[in-house]
Amino acid sequence: MAAMEPSPTRDLAHDQNSPKNIPFDLTFEILSRLPAKSIIRFQSVSKLWSSIIRSKDLADSFLIHSKTRPRLLFTFKHFDSRQRFIFSAPEHDTEENSSTARHDMTISDLVSYYIKSRPVNGLICCTRGSSIAVCNPTTRQILKLPDVTLNGRDMYARLGYDPVQDQYKVLCVMMHDGFDSRTKDNIEQEHFVFTLGCQQQEWRKIEFIDVGDPYTDVKGGVCISGGIYYVIGHKKIARFDVRSEKVELINAPQEDMLNEEDIKKVIVYHSSDDISTINAHCWTLEDESWNIMTCDVPTDWGDLFRDKGLSSPGEIHTGEVMLVSDTLESSKPFTVYYYDMIRESFRSATVEGIADSEFRRGIHGFGKRNRDMLCFPGHIENIIFKVGPKILRP
Repeated sequence: MAAMEPSPTRDLAHDQNSPKNIPFDLTFEILSRLPAKSIIRFQSVSKLWSSIIRSKDLADSFLIHSKTRPRLLFTFKHFDSRQRFIFSAPEHDTEENSSTARHDMTISDLVSYYIKSRPVNGLICCTRGSSIAVCNPTTRQILKLPDVTLNGRDMYARLGYDPVQDQYKVLCVMMHDGFDSRTKDNIEQEHFVFTLGCQQQEWRKIEFIDVGDPYTDVKGGVCISGGIYYVIGHKKIARFDVRSEKVELINAPQEDMLNEEDIKKVIVYHSSDDISTINAHCWTLEDESWNIMTCDVPTDWGDLFRDKGLSSPGEIHTGEVMLVSDTLESSKPFTVYYYDMIRESFRSATVEGIADSEFRRGIHGFGKRNRDMLCFPGHIENIIFKVGPKILRP
């Protein structure tokens, strides 16, 4: 990112604290392959190591390695202690049927914030009322953005990344809900953008094409190849181009599939960057034409859909669609279900260690009640320490 700290140079290799028997390039390569927590801890080894670890070069190198180790992100909140807990676990390979989660972060002041979309390069966008924050669970840091002016409207925020200019931006959409008697002639629907890392730390209003009646709801959200995709209303998918800051609309298939229940968390994508929407079948968009792929769900899995209310937050690195419940049951492993659209095969896997009895008995002590939980695939560790001139705060 342009506004981040300068990259380390060869001059650092001659720092008086530099170990003379370890070449600079080798030190850099070793650090880039270490676990994130080790890298963060090793900042205290020397000024040289601290400079390398906080540099953009190492953050970029670590991110490349991290993308080969995607994780599942889990988050739930506890109102009594006013804390939000964030866990992560490795995504399951096709032959794996279990994994163990790691407690990454506890946030005391984000308990009332909502997370509505998937992480972007390990960063999470959180919203509450007029407040928006970006959280990095790997470094356990939070960036609080300036509040927006709602004027009685609902607000939806989505984080996106432009790989060409290496920039992160937050798109904020403000609108009245469908039950509000006010119209666009009163307080209009508005779109704002905030660029992380920009010297000008403020929201900028952007133009939005007229779509007739203003839409009253935003669902889902995933960033793919420099575009934020989300659903508006019942028949349209919007794409916000992070670099050009333009919004284009994509017509949904001509079937009643984008209803309130089907679309909650069901935007997924394939390796070809096509957009798909899945419930009992899968739609793919190719050359402005929708194609359908039918899913034959086994009877026993159909019962799971009804009993556990499974929804899909996306797909994992194997190409399988991930299906999860939104409830974390007391003292039980969390079960994740996968469906391979090509092979038409189902499988399940468990995740141990998410608020298990040991964690519950600890200092958090939130008892044996079930919790509402969100789960997202494709989470990656990111050791970025700055998003511009404003440092993420612990």
